[in-house]
Amino acid sequence: MYIFTDCSGGNSSPSYPADAGGCTLFRVMHRRSYLVPLTFLLLVFLALAITGKLIVDQMAAWPARLVNSASNQASVDALKIRDAFVDLFQLQPKISVNETAVFGETKAALELVVVDRNTDITNDTAETWFGSTKTIRMHGTYRVKAGFDLSKKLEVNVAGQDVNIKVPKATILSVEPLSMAVDELRDGLWNRIQPRDIDRELKKMPELARAKASSLPGEAEQTFKRLLSDRLGDLHVHVESEVDDAPEY
Repeated sequence: MYIFTDCSGGNSSPSYPADAGGCTLFRVMHRRSYLVPLTFLLLVFLALAITGKLIVDQMAAWPARLVNSASNQASVDALKIRDAFVDLFQLQPKISVNETAVFGETKAALELVVVDRNTDITNDTAETWFGSTKTIRMHGTYRVKAGFDLSKKLEVNVAGQDVNIKVPKATILSVEPLSMAVDELRDGLWNRIQPRDIDRELKKMPELARAKASSLPGEAEQTFKRLLSDRLGDLHVHVESEVDDAPEY
């Protein structure tokens, strides 16, 4: 838009050439009317460009932040698992995060006893020879312990919220005598009790206690998982028992 102003100061003809003085002012004002919106548009474009770059940078860094956050959480979980094993079982197994070891294995004992039970056993034996019967009756109490043989595999792998634990099959680890009594020794008329007879029956007692407590290994596996699940809270504990293929002697 042009604004016409008298450049001559009166009715006389203009004192300046047509391209000078007030006429030049007309064109300058005309240009300025376009500079203001153009500058505003440039500023808006620049702000949009900066905002777009920030958004792109944030999106590019997002996966890295997620990986770092997940890695940090996995390390915290691994430390929590290690402390749980130390507090509950006084040992530290090999602990890995996504198959990468973060804690090495340390063992304070070769066996992990999870449950134990006192078991009462009565061994009543009668042996007849040519119509003559001798009788031996014994009673004993044994402490039977069940758990895991730590000379075999014990590994822990953390994957997200899952804690995958590989352990050997639980077994009866020991049968310890607490008390023993011979309730009856009765000879036959000509079939007498010999010292070897008593020794033979005494040797049977631990195996009888072991057989009576045959359900204890299964209880040990369930208790092992329950203790860890209760201690680790929101983590999902999975226990995999592996049977050793090597023969036991």
